[in-house]
Amino acid sequence: MPAFDFTTLFWWGLPLAAAPLVIHLINLLRHRRVPWAAMEFLLASQKKYRSRVLLRQLLLLLLRTVAVAGLVVALAQPRWQAAPGGLFGGGGMHLVLIDDSYSMGDTAASEPGGGRQTAFDRGLEAADAILAGTVGGEAGTLAVGLFSELTRGELAIPATTVDPATRQQIRDRVGSLPCSWLATKPREPLERAAAVAAAADGPCTLWLISDFRRCDWQDEEAADGLRRLAEAGVGIRLIDAAEPAASAGNLSLTRLEAVGGVPAAGVRVPIELAIRNDGDTEVRDVRVSLREDDGTRPGLRIAVIPAGGTATARFDARFQTVGDHLVTARLPSDRLAADNDRSCVIDVVDQIDVLVVSDDPAAGSPGSDAFYVANALAPGGAAATGLRPRIVPASSLGAIDLEPYDCLWLLDVERFEAAAVTALEQHATAGGGVVFFTGPRTEAALITRDLHRAGDGLFPVPLAGGVEILPAPGGDRVPDLVAEDHPVVTVLAGRRNPLLDMVRVERVMAVERTFDEAAAPGLRRLLSLRDGRPLILEKPFGDGLVAVVLSPAAPIWNTWARGNPSWVVVMLELQNHLARRRRQVASLTVGRELTVPLVPGRDEIEVDFLVPPDAALVRQTALTRPDGGLEARLPTRVPGGYAARWRRADGSEHEKLVAVNVNPEEGLLEPAGREQLDRQLAGIDFRYDTAAGLAPADSGLAGVPLAMPLLVGLLGVLALEQLAALAASYHPVRPARRSILRR
Repeated sequence: MPAFDFTTLFWWGLPLAAAPLVIHLINLLRHRRVPWAAMEFLLASQKKYRSRVLLRQLLLLLLRTVAVAGLVVALAQPRWQAAPGGLFGGGGMHLVLIDDSYSMGDTAASEPGGGRQTAFDRGLEAADAILAGTVGGEAGTLAVGLFSELTRGELAIPATTVDPATRQQIRDRVGSLPCSWLATKPREPLERAAAVAAAADGPCTLWLISDFRRCDWQDEEAADGLRRLAEAGVGIRLIDAAEPAASAGNLSLTRLEAVGGVPAAGVRVPIELAIRNDGDTEVRDVRVSLREDDGTRPGLRIAVIPAGGTATARFDARFQTVGDHLVTARLPSDRLAADNDRSCVIDVVDQIDVLVVSDDPAAGSPGSDAFYVANALAPGGAAATGLRPRIVPASSLGAIDLEPYDCLWLLDVERFEAAAVTALEQHATAGGGVVFFTGPRTEAALITRDLHRAGDGLFPVPLAGGVEILPAPGGDRVPDLVAEDHPVVTVLAGRRNPLLDMVRVERVMAVERTFDEAAAPGLRRLLSLRDGRPLILEKPFGDGLVAVVLSPAAPIWNTWARGNPSWVVVMLELQNHLARRRRQVASLTVGRELTVPLVPGRDEIEVDFLVPPDAALVRQTALTRPDGGLEARLPTRVPGGYAARWRRADGSEHEKLVAVNVNPEEGLLEPAGREQLDRQLAGIDFRYDTAAGLAPADSGLAGVPLAMPLLVGLLGVLALEQLAALAASYHPVRPARRSILRR
């Protein structure tokens, strides 16, 4: 169908085609009567040639009209457009569904030195071409939806009748649609699209514009959504906006978090980041820039990231002030910018309380279990750990509020009351850490009955009682301890460690022989003995972790705590490992709501949110929860560090930082390809096109330019007009020249 780059010029210039006719009619009014002799001869001649003269004059008038109209059309820059795929030929609903997940920001097809065109840009050009195809013949109805907005039940452009009067307005709105930072799967948008199609009058065609990544289309959820649409009679067109020839890999920052240490003021906090390489070749010498709050800090250099693999790196942070601190890491620019940044929040406190529980009457005095544990956790002097041990008897466990304590250390306790067992299990279920040390006071049968409970309880293993560790056969000097593959003892693993070699173990609490360690879910060893028995084990319980050391802390069954530096190292690492789940500050994924809980009467109900990237202020009023509490909420649309500020009734101000990051799985850019789509969508009637096949040309709208052929045709019309004018006009016949030579 024809279209024009300058539609307004065409409609205003078209009436000029009537100019030759108007001039002809004016000339008819200017005829004059002239007396003439021999009229009968002329009238007879007129009757004989009248039809021929009239046809010549009409042909001349037609050619002049066509010439003027052709000039107007040529100036309007006509193009011939076929409706995309040939489906447009009349009315009906055309629902254009555009994937605006952040993977559509892929710039793999950008030309070196040129503009960075994304897959989303190509998708918008394809949508523009689809919109152009709805104009012509009977006007159609068009609706445009983005993945991110359809999940909320909203259309970017509601159903609108497309005609020449509204076409440009809709084109402008489509061209201004933004790509989001979300990772939206196709299932839910397709379900919403089915509801829109069901409400349409007449036939409906779905145009699905996406990058069709393999990870999104290798399951049945997306295929089932398209299958239901096809069964409802909806025509399905898949428009692939990805660049199939792109080979450059994508690096994604998949993780940034504190992995140990005590987040206390002035104490070293180790932070770990992970970078995934989705390419087919390894990437070398990757520079990572780092920021702490508003200042920069020395970055990292990662030597190599294997193809299809992940590399990790650690760095230490030390914060001098109490409160929330934002740490941000950034990768160099690559084909997808959205997953190159990641942030985390470290909640720094003055000190962290640790509860040490012991039944020893001399607990805390030199030589006791509590003495060695407390001194390992808080050595004092220049070795600041940020930990503050508190020693209490086991009988007080049921009455103590355990919420302030990240980790509990239970040292050779003979038995636990029912209230204490309940309190310990609730603490671990909520994410807290628990460490049991066994020893001479431990009643194996009671612990197995009350705490292990055939695997359903808190204690990791059933106990059989204390046993002696026999000397190595032949008197060989073999280390008593063996470090397993576990992060707590990573520093001691590998080659023979002289610090471990110095440790002697003479007696341990044995595990029941019938217990199958391999069958226990989540059970892991940290340290083993040379005879294969476990010394330290852990298992998950609820959201927390529980560890057991099958020997006392004091050097009565072993020599570990007697001046051996590895004792302090492992105890601190164990404390940090078990308390890690409680200390993690939640990182939201873009699209989730940021919530700030408030206490009625203590906190004011107005909360100011500072939204990245430019700290725009958004004020929200807290709403009442079903439990009677207050909660201020803010939807997140972009990644970065969000700040929430509010006042309390006493006038004090409070601030909370929250790190919001993209979903790293959206950075997996491997395309599904036509073959996989054919297999996955077997039995579904659909048509597949690329965005390049539908997108407008660089010079204007899609279609074949007709200006040059029209100008050539116009020259032909003008030539014919001259011939017709020559034939229709009067030309006197010249008399023949007489010869001046006479005989």
